[in-house]
Parts: sequence; structure tokens; C-alpha cells
Amino acid sequence: MSSALWAATQPSALVQTVAVKRQHVNQTINAFGEVRPDPQSQITRDAAYAAFVEQLDVTLGQPVHKGDPLLTLRTAPAARAKYLSAKAQVRFAQKSLARKKKLLKQRLATHADVDAAEQALATAQTALATQKALGTGDPTRVIKAPFSGIVSQLPVQPGNEVQTGTRLFQLAKRDSLQVALGIEPDEASRVKKGMSIRVIPLFAGGNGVATQVARVNAVVDPSTRLVNIVVRLSGQQAQPFLPGMRVKGVLTLASQSQLTVPRSAVLHDNHGDYVFIVHNGAAHRVNVKTGAENDGRLGVNGALKAGQQVVVKGNYELSDGMAVRSRS
Repeated sequence: MSSALWAATQPSALVQTVAVKRQHVNQTINAFGEVRPDPQSQITRDAAYAAFVEQLDVTLGQPVHKGDPLLTLRTAPAARAKYLSAKAQVRFAQKSLARKKKLLKQRLATHADVDAAEQALATAQTALATQKALGTGDPTRVIKAPFSGIVSQLPVQPGNEVQTGTRLFQLAKRDSLQVALGIEPDEASRVKKGMSIRVIPLFAGGNGVATQVARVNAVVDPSTRLVNIVVRLSGQQAQPFLPGMRVKGVLTLASQSQLTVPRSAVLHDNHGDYVFIVHNGAAHRVNVKTGAENDGRLGVNGALKAGQQVVVKGNYELSDGMAVRSRS
């Protein structure tokens, strides 16, 4: 019996095949993290004097525009007293200077006396200007947003008494964000500042935005046991993202020409990874080593050639040399 006739009498499996391709394969690292306001773009405002929070006009996380009212402070009596005292000192110094000048004309005071009175007035005026700048001269004061952004901290409530230095709020620019992405410690040495990375919203999908690595930390984060790489997003890059959003970062380490097969073509057993190719109506096992994956295709090294037909469906039923009927 001829080999062709013998093969025709053997049971065969129906399989689906696609061609082995040679293409450029990117070696990538996937990292995951969270979007946060860029610390370099945030401002904090602390109480400049003792006061009471009379009114809050915003909530935590609220977007605001430059000039929007954020909160109203009512000056505490002790702070108000400092302003009134400084104002009284100016009036006293003004009267004292006028008196010294009058006495000088009567030859009852010296030029040194007038100079001292002028210096005392200047000191009193400086103290009053300081109080005015702090805001203690106003019974109430509305604090407004110095730029458009997001309220990222708001630790006070209406009725709270705040002392000098108490945090009132923190404001972050909407178009300036930072992402800390965690990678395995053994991969950290392969990542460098300036390396290309694509940041993609984890649940929103889409292509994300292309940017660069701004920093690679030199310590392991104790909470995640990963090394953080830092990426900054500014201007239009920041528009698809919000603080708190989970994201994936895809780092491209290198690109090389390599044979590729669909992921579904690769099987695994005790001897390692392998594929089946179809030749002369039979399936033939080829052992391979797999590499990086791009768009559902794996880079492979083995006794393969571009254009050979590799099995992607029905391969679990095959054994080496088994007759097959293929549809590509």
C-alpha cells in the first residue's frame, strides 16, 4: 500500500492553521499604579492667624477655577486685637513725631529726637502693614483659589477654630499629574530615566498616552514589595486621567525581528513549550522557546520558518505525525 493511500485510511483531525510570521517584537514590561496630583504642582494654604472657619464653599475633590471662593475665615478676637494694637501704635507714633517737630521749632528738642520719632513711626507702620497683609484687619476674609485646579485636601469644617499654621486646604493643578507604577525589583535595573512608556487607564480602556519615565526609585516600597517608577503627565497628556484612577504602564525595552505565532498555537508539557505545524497532511511537533507578546502573537525560537502553517485550533488533540485536515 502506498504511503498516500495508507495516510488516507488513517483517522484525521480537523484543525485550523495560520502562517508563521516574521515581524518586529517589542520586549515590554507591564507596571500598575495609581494617578496622583503632582506634588510639584500643588499649593497648600495654612492659617496665617487665629481664626474661625465661618463657611466652606467647596468639598474635597471639587474642581475649581481661579478666583473661586474656597472658604471664609472670621478673625479670632486675639488676632483682631493685634491689628488694633498695631493701628493704635501708628497713631501714637504719628502724634509723637508731630510733637517732636513742633518742639524742634521751639528749640526744645533736637534733630536726633525727631529722627528717633520718625524711626518709631516707620517701625509702627511696618507692624501695621504686616497685620494687614495677614488679614487680621478684616473681621472676615474670603480665601480664593489662586489657580484653576482640584481641591486635594480639605481638613477643616465650618465652626473649626484654627491657629496659626493650621492646614486649611491643598489645591492641585488639574493638568499636572504623577503616576507611581510598581515593577518587580529584578526588573528595576532594566528601566532608565527617559525610557518610553505608554500609560493606559486600567478600566476605561483606550490607547492611553505616550510619555517618558521621570524617575526610577532606588528602594523597594514596603507596602507593595515593588520598586516604583514615576511618570509625570502634563497638559493634554493629563486630560484622560483623574487623581485616584488605576492605570497600567507599558514599558518598551527593545524591539527585534523575530518569528511569531498566535498565543493559541503554543502548548506546554513536561518537555517545555511546543507547537504543531502541518506538512503533507500531517501534524509535526516543533519545540520552541517563547519570548515577548505583542498584539496576541508570541515571539518564538525553534525549527520554524516564516510561512509555515501552525495549528491554532484543534492542537490539543494532536500527536506527532497525526494526520490532519486543515482549514486556514
